[in-house]
Amino acid sequence: MSGKRTYILPLISILLVFLVGLSACSTKKNTLSRRVYHNLTAHYNVYWNGMDNLRTAVREYDANVKDNYSMVLPVYNFGDKSSSGKMGQYADVSIKKATKTIQKHSMIFNRREYVRWIKHAYMLIGKGYFYKMDYPMARRTFEFVIKTYNTSDLKYEAMIWLALSNMEINDFTRAEPMLNMVQNKIRQGEAPQKYEGMLDQTYANFFLLQKNYQPALEYLNLAMDQNPNRRMKTRLMFIKAQIHQKNGENELASRLYKQVISRNPAFEMEFNAKINLAECFVATSGDKDYIISKLKKMIRDDKNKDYLDQVYFALANVYIKEKDTISGVMYLQKSVAASRLNNYQKAVSSLTLADIYFIRKDYPNAQSYYDSTMQFLPKEYPDYKAIKNRTATLTDLVTNLQIIEKEDSLQRLAKMPENQRNQIIDKIITKLSEEEMKKQQEEAERQENLTLFNDTRNSTGTGTGSGSSVGSWYFYNPSALSSGYSTFQKKYGRRKQEDLWFLSDKVLTTFGTETPSDTTATSSDTTTGGSKKASAKVQNPHDRQYYIQNLPTTPKQIEDGNNKMIKSYYNLGFIYIEGLNDYPHSIYSFETLLDRFPNNKFRAPSCYELQKLYKDLDNQPKSDYYRNILLNEFPESDFARLMINPDYYKNSKSQKKDADKLYSDTYEAFTHEQYYIVLNNCEQAQLKYPKDSILAPRFAYLKALSTGKIEVVDSMVVALQNLIMKYPKSEVRPLAQNILTYLGTQRNSQGQRIGKGTDTIPEETGPVLYTFTPNSVHFYVLIINNDKTDVNALKIKISDFNNKFFDLDNLEVSSLLLEGNKEMITVSSFPDKDKAMRYYSTIRESQYIFTRLENEGGYDDFLISTENYPVFYKNKKTDLYQRFFKKNYPIEK
Repeated sequence: MSGKRTYILPLISILLVFLVGLSACSTKKNTLSRRVYHNLTAHYNVYWNGMDNLRTAVREYDANVKDNYSMVLPVYNFGDKSSSGKMGQYADVSIKKATKTIQKHSMIFNRREYVRWIKHAYMLIGKGYFYKMDYPMARRTFEFVIKTYNTSDLKYEAMIWLALSNMEINDFTRAEPMLNMVQNKIRQGEAPQKYEGMLDQTYANFFLLQKNYQPALEYLNLAMDQNPNRRMKTRLMFIKAQIHQKNGENELASRLYKQVISRNPAFEMEFNAKINLAECFVATSGDKDYIISKLKKMIRDDKNKDYLDQVYFALANVYIKEKDTISGVMYLQKSVAASRLNNYQKAVSSLTLADIYFIRKDYPNAQSYYDSTMQFLPKEYPDYKAIKNRTATLTDLVTNLQIIEKEDSLQRLAKMPENQRNQIIDKIITKLSEEEMKKQQEEAERQENLTLFNDTRNSTGTGTGSGSSVGSWYFYNPSALSSGYSTFQKKYGRRKQEDLWFLSDKVLTTFGTETPSDTTATSSDTTTGGSKKASAKVQNPHDRQYYIQNLPTTPKQIEDGNNKMIKSYYNLGFIYIEGLNDYPHSIYSFETLLDRFPNNKFRAPSCYELQKLYKDLDNQPKSDYYRNILLNEFPESDFARLMINPDYYKNSKSQKKDADKLYSDTYEAFTHEQYYIVLNNCEQAQLKYPKDSILAPRFAYLKALSTGKIEVVDSMVVALQNLIMKYPKSEVRPLAQNILTYLGTQRNSQGQRIGKGTDTIPEETGPVLYTFTPNSVHFYVLIINNDKTDVNALKIKISDFNNKFFDLDNLEVSSLLLEGNKEMITVSSFPDKDKAMRYYSTIRESQYIFTRLENEGGYDDFLISTENYPVFYKNKKTDLYQRFFKKNYPIEK
């Protein structure tokens, strides 16, 4: 009996546990068993998995994220959108797990939550949105936690995370009150001390992001005292050292860098600590030779081969501090050439070189390195806009210098005896071959690493060359050739040296024996649709004829070259003074223009500018000299009048205002059918403002229409025909032409067509089809050839992609026949342009989707708003919409 009892009891216990568990699955009743069950399973099931998933993601992200050691580091590096792809996948999983926890285990009775892990699940959702960089959703979630669980200590953690979310979108005015509130609660004993370390780190980050380093130092010290983990403490120590170095407190910085190195940090931090320590050591001890030997030893160490650009940059700074600019420039050039993985260092090294050349007024070399700088410089860099503007100014300047150098070189070469000319051309060809060999060697080196970027334009000159350098030989000028090479690559990419290099698809060139026109053809030749058959041109730059064929030998060719130089000299004069505030070079450009081409069309404005420039330099004799030229040769010009009467333009502006008033009155009279007043006002306008290019045709148009109302229609026709002939480019010409076209279909009393011969239909410009509405709902559209691509298979691929990367966005994939064999696949929908652009940038990176499409006849893809979608489907012109899309939806690089 006892044996049977011992056998039955365990079965009863198992049955009871099963029944309790089964009853506990429901959240509809508030019982102890249910509360225990849901607290237990909520914590150790889905929530635990979601939290563990997020911790794993953060660890992986921290291990791989790259810091910019050229700037003072932030406490937290959450990366940017370009690095958020994989983190977004992890975050989506965590959000789903947390959402499942809430849906399955939440027990709310009488407005009270009985499962303690639900509030933690909401925090996990907020963190998930934060790490996937959806900061608006993260803020809303943390605000919900603060409001809903205001009696829980967890709200203080939510406040800190809310502050972090605001800081990531640079909303510091909202972040600070949250941090202050948590700080006050901790000091008053109302919030747990465990949040103090995170709070101090967040405060430090708050000030660092705003580059407010003094209060940041205070919170860095407090954060270090809270004993964070070893890795974070080392990072805080490095940041403190950077701030002290920035403040010129090199002894303090050196001490901290040594501590960082002794703590065995990650290689990059250790390397940069050594570099910064070297710079601090030079500044304090002045032992240049010792530190140079240390840095050169780092160059020889194979471990540093990927960081040579930084070592060279540090060496350059040492030499520059010692006033050895020649060595400094040499090592800066080495830094630029060695910078392969660190775009920021490449930009900073190029910028330092560019600034040196700019101070020397060696503008061509300065432009070359500013151009390299702008390819890699982040937009957040201090004075980014000023650097960009200076680059644009110098690019404009160098372009004009090169035009002058090229035309001068061509004309000089054309005038030389044949033997001498051939010798020079042979030297050019030899130099070209050497350059090609050098470039091939560089290309072979670049192929060793797939992440290499375009090699920098090398410049060997270190002298204080003149900014104009007009007399130099164009083909021997490495800066000119380098800039031209860069411009060519931007337009055409890398092309083999072969016939028809400018055509990507040689199959299209099946036109018998015709040869392509030379790339130096004039615009009139290239825009006539092939109506003029081009003569055969030699395309091989290793052939003498390649250079000889472009030499100006006829008077027309020489005149064209001279006109290019005249325009460039004139442009240079303004660029030097307005863009660079360089009086000597501006004066040189204007005076050279007048000396070389005394009767050029810019003589009057050049004299005016020269008299102003010399007046600013207090050189009255020279100013008077050009003043007299202007008054004697161009007494009726606007420039002479402005020189005599400084208020000339002010008076002209007043006259323009009077003219506008007269036109307004005339138009109003026309709308009230007061045609005689219109005719009278038009006569006045013709006498007072005959040269007004905008109002004169308008007055003529109103006069013609009023004449037609008062006299016979034929009088109006004649007036409109005269208007079209006199003002062919006026904005009222299409209106006049439309009236004539209409009248051309009508008959007069004699049965003759009115306005015969005037029924030319004006060129149709077309309405603006599409409107830009960034806040509207958007779709992603992919157009493919359904004869070559399996539409259903492609839709499955896109759905797989959406489930993997955008699972929480509930996207739908559909397809629709556009026309013929064109199928339109649509992914819908996105709440606004920004969310749609994020999707567009991400899917464009998917080789899984696009690799086969490129081999199957190509595709078109774009984003489109709900307003533009029906317009496009009706219009069906993909190229027309693509122009609108590329203009209004630029992809950030």
